[in-house]
Amino acid sequence: MSDNESRNISLKKKIVFAVGEVGDNTAMQTFTFLIFTFYFAIVGVPVILIGSGFILWSLWNAINDPLIGYLSDRTKTRWGRRFPWMVAATIPLAIVTILLFTPPIDLNSPSSNFIYFIVILILFDTTYTAFNLNYNAVFSEMYVTMEERSSTGRIRIIFVMVALIFAFLLPTLIIENILGYDVDTLIPDPNTLGQYQLTGIIAAVIILVSYIILLKWGVHEPKHISKDAETAMSFTKTLKNSFKNKSFQWFLIPALGTWIVINILPTLAPLFMTEALDIDDPLLIGILLALEFIIAAASTPLWEKIRNAKGARMTGLIGIMTWIVPILLFAFSVNVQMVFVVQLFNGIGLGGGLYFYDQCIAEIIDEDEITHGTRRSGIYYAIFNFFIRISMIINFLLIMIVFSTTDWYTYTPKPGIDTLLGLQILMGVYPAIVLIISWIGLYYYPIKGEKLAENRRKLTELHKKKLKEL
Repeated sequence: MSDNESRNISLKKKIVFAVGEVGDNTAMQTFTFLIFTFYFAIVGVPVILIGSGFILWSLWNAINDPLIGYLSDRTKTRWGRRFPWMVAATIPLAIVTILLFTPPIDLNSPSSNFIYFIVILILFDTTYTAFNLNYNAVFSEMYVTMEERSSTGRIRIIFVMVALIFAFLLPTLIIENILGYDVDTLIPDPNTLGQYQLTGIIAAVIILVSYIILLKWGVHEPKHISKDAETAMSFTKTLKNSFKNKSFQWFLIPALGTWIVINILPTLAPLFMTEALDIDDPLLIGILLALEFIIAAASTPLWEKIRNAKGARMTGLIGIMTWIVPILLFAFSVNVQMVFVVQLFNGIGLGGGLYFYDQCIAEIIDEDEITHGTRRSGIYYAIFNFFIRISMIINFLLIMIVFSTTDWYTYTPKPGIDTLLGLQILMGVYPAIVLIISWIGLYYYPIKGEKLAENRRKLTELHKKKLKEL
């Protein structure tokens, strides 16, 4: 798709393309929000085993993500490079989302539940990566100009927020006792398992419906870019060239950091809000989580204006700086009213954090295409996805260390003061430090100003040349 064709994509097409974010984020955020709490508090898997499971998962990611990205870049079909992967992953991902919540609890075997946990992690990651990686790759290929990426990115973020409302509010409407016990009597609730499973089924339906809409009406791969499969590099060469890219190296620091912070909040929210803040209403927990993401969506026009005026790099720098103080205050909130106010400011910072990375990675892929003559969106999004998983691994390792050192090996209600302090550090001090490091990394991100303008000019010329060769 040429620059002119990119500008002519209708608003309707952009909206339909963005609908895919509903399924994509419903899948990932249902996983992020519930998986740790479910296996720790409901299934009863010790935190040491959960941490070990995620370490094994990360080893699989080290192979799975780059391999799928590489194969995607080399795929040659009459439907393009990305579309077949997305179609193939749709139904398996929906099924695996249901299976997340069907461990063999009745066997009363910790080892069986642990093995199931590892297997389901691998299946979820494989199917999710196959779709998500190609969905993001085709975005930078369909929408070429900075203006189109910015306007479409704004629509995508709105649908991301819709999905996050589904992911955070839906479970709290269905699951009466999210930690598996009645907070007043401390008696286990026998209905909790079935309520988690119903949540998985509804999430699977949302995934299927949104993906079918996207695949039917929202995806159109530019032929001159799909043709790049014929000149794709070898696996080792494509990895080497990607990691040698200086812009990408600097980008990975804030990308990893912001996703550490994005993931830690929903992962620990049920435990933190129930045990540290004494919020025993699951719906209120969901509302407090959703509030941050709703505000992030509402702030999107602000971040788009900053991006258009100052570029993606400056958008990220302002967004990350805005995020640091509220994230600290959130962890040490003294009442629900304070949490509500702090979440408003957290949402503004999150909006900037979500907005910059999608724009920056598209700029990096553009620069790489100028350098090598072949567009390699798949491998870049694969590496980026791997680093998102690494952010989750880092979080779970720290959770494992904190819970183990405070004697919270297995879930028991009403933990001691050391565990509560550990939860506050994990939810506030740790994310704030990570955001400071992220800000420093993004400061040195080099695609800005004259370099960005020169890259845009060269990319336009390259795409004109590719169109002539069709």
